[in-house]
Amino acid sequence: MRNAVTFSALLVLAFGCSAPDKLEIPPIPGPPDDWNQFSISLITGSDCPSIEGTYSEPPIIYRSGKKKKYLPTDNLGLYSGYVPFHRADRKVLAASALNISRDSFVIRQPDPSQFYFSMLNHEATAISEYHFRADEGDFECLAGHIKFPNYTSYGMIEGRSFNFQIRNVLLKDETGALVIQSSRGPYRGKPSKAKNDFMFEFFRYPLKGGGVSSKIPAGGF
Repeated sequence: MRNAVTFSALLVLAFGCSAPDKLEIPPIPGPPDDWNQFSISLITGSDCPSIEGTYSEPPIIYRSGKKKKYLPTDNLGLYSGYVPFHRADRKVLAASALNISRDSFVIRQPDPSQFYFSMLNHEATAISEYHFRADEGDFECLAGHIKFPNYTSYGMIEGRSFNFQIRNVLLKDETGALVIQSSRGPYRGKPSKAKNDFMFEFFRYPLKGGGVSSKIPAGGF
């Protein structure tokens, strides 16, 4: 069963009736200096990039913004903080079902409306496979990238205030590498000031040779 819990469900008290303006997250920035350009190739008849492949980790990481020190620690499982696995349907597969090593993960994409994200568990005894569906609201395709629903929070709980929004997207670069791009900043405030408060992160996972090796039919289960 899907976990419908979101950041907004944590709010118990709004700041007040005259809250500041809602802020727009800036457009997806271009790649960092010395990185490859993002691919503009789309699946025919859609706004989706083809993201199927086997990808190596850990990623190459680039971060910008004045609050770098508060961002997550680099580690092999970094994508788990940016891909909303709680929205997907999860299945456990035999470790032999896909050709996955400890330093890789696999994405299968039967069509633009869905994709499967698969990785070994910590003991490397089984594969956790997460099925994302556009018609379930798990993601949407917009002009060559896959966008997950934004996380937003504005209010107060137990004396702590919350005011943030996060947008996470999947892209491909021209070499076939998968890029997770995350933008984070205030949810409400003064538009003239907000552009200086947003942080941007990029995580680049190189494409491994050989593509996807699977004993599972391309259409899924």
